[in-house]
Formats: sequence, C-alpha cells, structure tokens
Amino acid sequence: MFGINFYKADPSTHVMLFKNGAVKLQGRGTSFYYYAPNASIVAVPLSSKELPFVFRMKTKDFQEITVQGQITFRIDRPEAAAQMINFSINAKGMYLSDEPEGLDERIMRSVQVVVRNAMESMNLQQALSSAKVLTSALQEQLPVQSNLQRLGIEITEVSLTAISPAPETAKALEAEVREALLRDADNAIYARRLSSIEKEKQVREEELETEKAIARKQQDLEKQALEAEREKLQQQFNMDQEKLLARTDNERKRAELVELENANSKAQADAKAYDLKAQLAAFNDIDLERLKVMNMNAARPEQLIAQAIENLTKGENKVGSLNFSPELLQSLIR
Repeated sequence: MFGINFYKADPSTHVMLFKNGAVKLQGRGTSFYYYAPNASIVAVPLSSKELPFVFRMKTKDFQEITVQGQITFRIDRPEAAAQMINFSINAKGMYLSDEPEGLDERIMRSVQVVVRNAMESMNLQQALSSAKVLTSALQEQLPVQSNLQRLGIEITEVSLTAISPAPETAKALEAEVREALLRDADNAIYARRLSSIEKEKQVREEELETEKAIARKQQDLEKQALEAEREKLQQQFNMDQEKLLARTDNERKRAELVELENANSKAQADAKAYDLKAQLAAFNDIDLERLKVMNMNAARPEQLIAQAIENLTKGENKVGSLNFSPELLQSLIR
C-alpha cells in the first residue's frame, strides 16, 4: 500500500537494504518494512551447496580420461559476493538478474583449471591412481583462487568419485592388467617352484651335511677304536717285551747259576778226584796180599771162602778147573 512493503528473510539468507546507493540495513534472517520506489533489497544465500562435476581431460601422454567428483561451498563473505554478483530481488523474492545462477559456473571453471593443470602433468597410469593427489591439490589451490576470494566463496569439502579412461583405453588397460596378472601368476608359480627347489636343495644339503657329520663321527669312532686297539697292542707288546726281558734275565741268571753250579761241581769233583788220587797213591804203596791177610781177621766166612777160591786161581799152584757139589756149595753159602 502506497509502495510500503514488508520483507522477512529466512535464517540462511543475508539481507541488505539499499537506499539511494547506500546500505541502510543488513543482517542474517532480518525482517523490515521498506519503501519500494527508493529502495532495493539484496539477498545473498549463506547455506552450503553441493556442486557435482564431470570433466573430460587429456593426460600428459594425450590419453583421454574422465574425472568425476563433487565440491561443497558456501558464501562466507556476503558483502564481497554482493559486490561481484547482482543478488537483488523483487517484491516477490525473485532475483532480478541471472548472475546468481552463474555462480556455479564460475566455481566450476576454477575447479576445472586445477584439475586440468594436474592431469596435464601426469601420464595415464599416474592419472588413474591420482585421486588422493588431486583431492589434496583441489583442497589447497581452490581456497587461494583470486576469483573465488573476490566472490567470498569458502570451499568446505572436496571429494572425487571416479577417474576413468576412455572405453577403448579401459579395454586395453584391462587386457594389459590381465596379462600382468597372468605374468604375476606365472611368476608366482615359478617363484613357488624355485622356492620349492631351493628348499629341497637346502634339505638335501642339510642331509648331506648330516651324512658327512655322521661319517666324520663314524671315522672318529673308528679312529678312536683303532687308537684303543693300537694302545692295547702296544701295551700287550710292552708286557710281552717285559716278560721276554724277565725270562731272558731269568735264563741268563739260570745259566750263570748253572755255570756256577758246574764250576762248583767241577771244583768239588776235582777236590774229590784229588783226594781219591791221593788215597790211591797211598794204596799203591801197600802190598795187596799183605792187606788181604790183615783184613782176614775181620772178614766173614763167605769172604774167606771167596778169598780161598781166588787164591786157587793164581800163582804157580793155580787150579785149572774146580768142581763143587751142590751140597758143598750149599754149605758154603750158609
């Protein structure tokens, strides 16, 4: 009525009331009356907005890839945004220009510049695995973009959902990866076989070492047995030598004893022979007939008869033959 209107903003909108080119009132979620002919209202949205994107880029090696993701932003400084973009609204709350709708495109161009610079510095293999690197680059570079700073934009979140090559390239990469997997499988089989061979070789070497150790131990035992046998034989030889020396010494002593006994016996025999010779020499000077006569007194009858018979066989009156009757011989024997 009469050009006086009432405006009430929601809590997610920053409102500025301009009169004659100057800000008369501003605030978040503000409500007021204004005179429409000489006033204009600027409504800057403060809520966060998600902006998905899909870019087709070329890598350093001229391969086409597709980068998909999403950023979340909000207007942090509404005064700066109002200076760069016309957020004026009419009495019905509709924007008077299309500039607010172009804000998304401006932000998208900044994101595209960062993504393009990153992709052009990588080859295809690097780009396909660069999600973490690209996310970090967006988080670091977007806040310092001069055009976004002038717009008062704050980037609150960056996320990448996919980095994919062209379909033909994907098939080639799949084939390459498949071949690589097959090679890896073959290499794994070869590595397992090689490991098995190495383990068998190690086991065989350990068995050979064990056999060598057993053989060395057996040789040591045999050597010890031979040493013990040799020592036993040496001891037996020494004992035999000692016995032989003892027997030799005994035989020598026995020979010396026998020689001494022979010498003693010879000396005794010589003494007896000398005595006998002396006695015989004394008897040689004695008349045998006289000696016989001297012994007749002590002779027994049979001795006297024998002497008489002997006398009959000697001298001039010897008898050639003498006959004795059994009775006479019997009487003589008695």
